[in-house]
Amino acid sequence: MGLRETKKERTREALAAAAMALFTERGYEATTVEDIAAAAEVSPRTFFRYYPAKEDVVSEIFHSGGFDGIVDARPPDEPVIATLRSATFTVLQSCADSPAPALAVLRMVTSRPELSTRLSDAQRARTAALTASVIARLGPDHDPLAARLITSWTLATLDAVLLHWETSDGRLDLLEIGKRAFDQLEPALHCVLGTSCVLGT
Repeated sequence: MGLRETKKERTREALAAAAMALFTERGYEATTVEDIAAAAEVSPRTFFRYYPAKEDVVSEIFHSGGFDGIVDARPPDEPVIATLRSATFTVLQSCADSPAPALAVLRMVTSRPELSTRLSDAQRARTAALTASVIARLGPDHDPLAARLITSWTLATLDAVLLHWETSDGRLDLLEIGKRAFDQLEPALHCVLGTSCVLGT
């Protein structure tokens, strides 16, 4: 990455960090683009070079875990279900380590209808990127539909775990919720891939 690209990435990260701090402190509604720009020590015009609107900052923060990037960083010979489990718990551990900002983002997502469209678009992009990573790991002998199914189910499970945690105001053990959820999901993933198919009744 060149110097110019590095500077741009740092500015984007500074804007996202400033937005997250202000959203946590003041709330989403009370935070303006001007507030975010001032906290990041840039102009509002610079803000709009990186984000079309305030909603887009929330979308980027919500998906900043880079699930597909985490998957790509795992050993290439690791079984794909183990990879998905590891990536899921990497995201959950990050939220558990910084519960206040994680809960603040989740509350914004669940309480602001105008964020739904932005997050739906980002979710489709996230699912497509992860599906491509899973297809590459499985190789040409596997049905791409299987990759799409296990990708969609894994991301849906992650979202369900996070929202369940948010409804408890963070009082429940996030990693324990994740373990319970993935333990129930994993047999279905194996069944789709044909590695085993022992489902509970």
